[in-house]
Amino acid sequence: MYAGRRNKLLFCIIALVLVVCTLFSTVVQPTKAFASEREVSFDETNVLDDLKSSEGFNILDYPYSVVDDKVKIINFVEYCYSFKANMQDNYGLYVYLYNPTGKNLDTKSKANMIQMATAYDSNGKPSDYEKFTLEFCSKSEESNYKNLFYKFKVVDRQINGKYFNDRVNSNQRRYDISGVELVTYGSNLATEYGVGGTYLFTGYAKGYGPDADAESNLTCEVNQLETITLDTYSTYYRTGEYERNHRHDLTSVYFAVPNRFFEEYGKLQRIKAEWYEYETTPICITSNDTVYNMLYPYLGKYTYESEDHALQLYTGYQQMVGGSGHYDKYDWAYNCDYTTAVNESCKRISYLFSTNGSAIANYVLSAERLQTYIETYDKSFTDGYINVPGKTISHDLFEKTLSEDRTAVSYVGDDIHHKLVDFDADNTFDMLSYDETHNGWFKFFAGLFGLGPNDVDQSYKGISPIKIVTAEDMARDNLSSTLLIDGSEEALEDFRNFYDESTKADKTVVLFRFAQTDYMNLPVMAYDGYKGKNLSGQYGKDTYIVQESVFMNFDIIQLTFNKEGVYTVIPVVNSPIDIYNDITIPDNSGLAWWQILLIVLAIILLVIILWPVLPYIINFLIWLILLPFKLIGMLFKAIGKGVKKRREKKKAEKELKKQEEKELKELEKLSKKKQKKKEEK
Repeated sequence: MYAGRRNKLLFCIIALVLVVCTLFSTVVQPTKAFASEREVSFDETNVLDDLKSSEGFNILDYPYSVVDDKVKIINFVEYCYSFKANMQDNYGLYVYLYNPTGKNLDTKSKANMIQMATAYDSNGKPSDYEKFTLEFCSKSEESNYKNLFYKFKVVDRQINGKYFNDRVNSNQRRYDISGVELVTYGSNLATEYGVGGTYLFTGYAKGYGPDADAESNLTCEVNQLETITLDTYSTYYRTGEYERNHRHDLTSVYFAVPNRFFEEYGKLQRIKAEWYEYETTPICITSNDTVYNMLYPYLGKYTYESEDHALQLYTGYQQMVGGSGHYDKYDWAYNCDYTTAVNESCKRISYLFSTNGSAIANYVLSAERLQTYIETYDKSFTDGYINVPGKTISHDLFEKTLSEDRTAVSYVGDDIHHKLVDFDADNTFDMLSYDETHNGWFKFFAGLFGLGPNDVDQSYKGISPIKIVTAEDMARDNLSSTLLIDGSEEALEDFRNFYDESTKADKTVVLFRFAQTDYMNLPVMAYDGYKGKNLSGQYGKDTYIVQESVFMNFDIIQLTFNKEGVYTVIPVVNSPIDIYNDITIPDNSGLAWWQILLIVLAIILLVIILWPVLPYIINFLIWLILLPFKLIGMLFKAIGKGVKKRREKKKAEKELKKQEEKELKELEKLSKKKQKKKEEK
């Protein structure tokens, strides 16, 4: 049996007609170099041996270059396709790359990808694209051609229940490739290279067609595939508080599309994008050196691991009385778990930043500083690593889950962090304010007891995820709130410059709002639990706890245009980016003089308005205050009456018992007298 299998495999290798396609529609037949007396798989053949043994290949056409740094597909191979189910085990797709600058590609990175069409419309045009992992096979190792050529295999996966051999038409197998993403050593992000081509295979290699005895008639035609190359830049907009210490965080990217696409294909209707989304664990930012020095040795450690950890951080402290006596209660607390009740208990802090001498009010921790911290963190790896291709980042820095509304956003497989969404411009969303989501009475009592937000913003309704930026938008004074982008001077200047350069290049700027998340910033109190010493004086005076979302390997896959109901999907060549937003600390230093003045004026106005009914209100309040005491008095009075009745009842029962005993004695005397008289007779 072994010899039979070996001969069959050898026959396949010798009889195989390898079709090599280039953008010049060259069809190259293999030579006997692919025949071998040993068992090999096509994964293991050497890239340079494959190329040199192919007719039409001339290595002089592929020199090194210091100018051209774009990696190109020079060969695309369909290996052993058959429509017969029992002959599909050897089927595979292989990509041969020409690397002019000899970059040292990270061949082990899971971020090496190829983007290919996976669905077609009724007119045979690609209607959807997906990314597939590239598995490294070999590269040119000879000293004269070091890293000049690479060979990868496309790792197929099910899309809507189908693999490639299920998706293609056996009479003409079509493969549309828009780009390849490759990681260079030393980088954790891939660079995408546009290689747009449509590869049309017809016929079969010998032994794989309907007639097993027929000679190979496999051919390939290559056509250009239209793509859009985009450079994306991130921005964000942070609203006022929609709940106390919570704000809406709207993360967006902007890019420019050549106007010819709008002229030919109509308006931009949909954008399909992919990213990995994580929420940070609590981030501690402090201007207090004592707090920093006390916390630093315990970074990445659980609080129960160290008995000598004295620092406590908390907010919303209250002293409560229960059945077991007095106890402490917190809204949020770190290292305060004993004899306390905590709504949200933090067991570990893995982030710590100092303001380096700056006041914490209005402090900004830059996105670049946060990203560097995350990428270089090495304190703990208790929860392993995050599942992001090309990244080796500790999962201790991120929550294991996402919020309910973010989990509901479409994701790939069973990984809630891996998002893949096709956004439609007509599917709008809202960012509602605190005033919009709370009634008057709730706001009154929340404000009365200091539980309301400090910074209330307006609501933003009917927000489209796709915004075409116009000259009218750019002319507005409030550009940040108009477009919902970062309002810092530097960010606005960058956006204006990008818009001006794009319009001069005959391009339209598009703002793509892809994620609405929660931004939490808690003003906390720092306390030395061993010395019983308050280190802050008031909430948020020098220390804040923050949580926000980050987005890694963000990549736009395709744009869909709509011209009077005719939809056209154009694949995008766009290198993935990591998106981190700045961390901003509000000014929690207290009320300004004008706020105090407004409160005083409001109180005076309220007194004037209520003056006619003020006596009734005062009487009502007095009655309300006295009501508990009256109720207590009524209770004691009722108890007294009950006691008196019980006493009277007992007295009556006692007198009745005496009367009964007296009557009983008289009866006994009478009985004795009768007995005596009877005896005398």
